[in-house]
Amino acid sequence: MVRRHSRAVASAVVAIAVLLSTATPGTAAGPSAEYREATAVVLAPREPAPVTAAAERFWELQLNLCNSGIAGCYRQGRSIPEAADLIRRVRPNLVTLNEICSNDVPSQLAPALQQAWPGDHVYHLFVPAVRRDTGTPVKCVNGQDYGNAVLGRVAAANYRGVNAWSGRYTSQDSGNEQRTFACAYAVGDHLSCATHLSASSEPVALAQCRALLFDVVPNIRSAEGLTGRTVVGGDFNLEYDTSDPENAQNCVPPGHVRKGDGDVQHVVFSGDNAFVSTTKYGMSHTDHDGFLVRLNKP
Repeated sequence: MVRRHSRAVASAVVAIAVLLSTATPGTAAGPSAEYREATAVVLAPREPAPVTAAAERFWELQLNLCNSGIAGCYRQGRSIPEAADLIRRVRPNLVTLNEICSNDVPSQLAPALQQAWPGDHVYHLFVPAVRRDTGTPVKCVNGQDYGNAVLGRVAAANYRGVNAWSGRYTSQDSGNEQRTFACAYAVGDHLSCATHLSASSEPVALAQCRALLFDVVPNIRSAEGLTGRTVVGGDFNLEYDTSDPENAQNCVPPGHVRKGDGDVQHVVFSGDNAFVSTTKYGMSHTDHDGFLVRLNKP
């Protein structure tokens, strides 16, 4: 059963939340907000979960797939099957996705993760960017909504439902595309968020980043009764540059760690997750590398 709840997460965002469970939600601090619907879709296991010695590993794959059809990096949709192949090969626990169309996840990317983890639950949450002039979703050239998504796996034995949170930042640049975030809480297991920040203003991108990591995420964790177990990934349009006031490290809260791809993609995770290593994967049909961060979950 899906129940929608008006939970405002913070003054820094216009936020929405949808609960996919029978539990009564908490209420996060913050003022009232404008809401629209979000739904986390969960794929049930296709066969019994295998026993594996790597059960505690928690790998996050960050992908910007440039699939709107508008940007010059667009390659007629070929980045989506390329990403699906990478997901099957790498077998991440979590994938954060930018610049995709609404059907890309259920049609190819979520099935790829289900194939990688056939005995477990796979969830996905897509959230569109919003047009400033109309308040409606930004569209890909194929007519589908354009935005971000989180895609994740929960071991069958640990699955207790998924709660979906998303919203639009209050701080925006002057362009028509207003940036958003998508967060999914796999109950009792982990919180994952994906975002794509302003490309035309680094000060705005930093303000958005700080809104998500210093404001939104703590309020979600408070509402859900969660401590730690959080991973946030995305194209932040910020670099790690200590000589620049818009340094990506300036949106990392105490108790968290950031790992970057040497460019504008970053993954920020709570310090209870143990860092292992990173790997970049060259992609032929998008202008960003695939960026894998290997963690061990507490």
